[in-house]
Amino acid sequence: QTVNLERPSTNKIYLRNDTNKLKKIKVYARRPKDQKSEDLYMGDWIIVYPKIIYLKPNSKKTVRMTARPPKGLAPGEYRSELVFEEEPVKKYDTNEAGEGKVGVNVEVLYVLVSTVYGYVGELEYKGTSEDYKVVVDGKKTYLTSKVTNTGTTALDIIYKVTYYDGSKKLKEEELKLGKVMRENSKDLVILLKNISKNANKMKVEFFYRVENSANARKKGEGEYREVKLGEKIIPIKRITKEEYFKSIKSKEKKK
Repeated sequence: QTVNLERPSTNKIYLRNDTNKLKKIKVYARRPKDQKSEDLYMGDWIIVYPKIIYLKPNSKKTVRMTARPPKGLAPGEYRSELVFEEEPVKKYDTNEAGEGKVGVNVEVLYVLVSTVYGYVGELEYKGTSEDYKVVVDGKKTYLTSKVTNTGTTALDIIYKVTYYDGSKKLKEEELKLGKVMRENSKDLVILLKNISKNANKMKVEFFYRVENSANARKKGEGEYREVKLGEKIIPIKRITKEEYFKSIKSKEKKK
């Protein structure tokens, strides 16, 4: 879910109950666990209606969500989680006025968590990628690294890797690493499928992806555009899984 924090807007969320039981759903915002700064939390600005939803068997309802942010927000991305929590239906609970009594007990309860993003002004995409290691575990080889987000919005990270034997170019591959949130660092471990035994160095190009809006997409443009943040040439010094975990423990002791 995305919410425009610069002008009033309302998002519609559709809930559907495909079971043969009455469902009672509580909707509320909460702060993501990985959000370091409370100033970037937008849950206090989110208004959801209704907050309690009763879904009859094989029915659907609409939840409306809007945001009322304070004035003078700094440019960038703000974030919250929107929680849809199923609650027990009491034997004589009523779903809405005039709809009578029900006799359904829910035994298995579910919680769905959806991330909500809000944006103000121009976004700054910045980040660093470092601490590369090539780790061998049996027949599989992995690349580990650390990505730190120094911008004002989440980074959807891609590595484009080219392998070399000296000056001889070998294979290439693209590694999609997922999102690194604003103000966060992420330790990445990803399987290398195209690395060959005689590869002794690798070029890692560091990109972020931005989704192209369907309405603003130009002819011939794909769903995403990719922007390069940097590149590094890394000598390939393979280490074992045991050596890798030993290095991590050593770093933790120093902290």
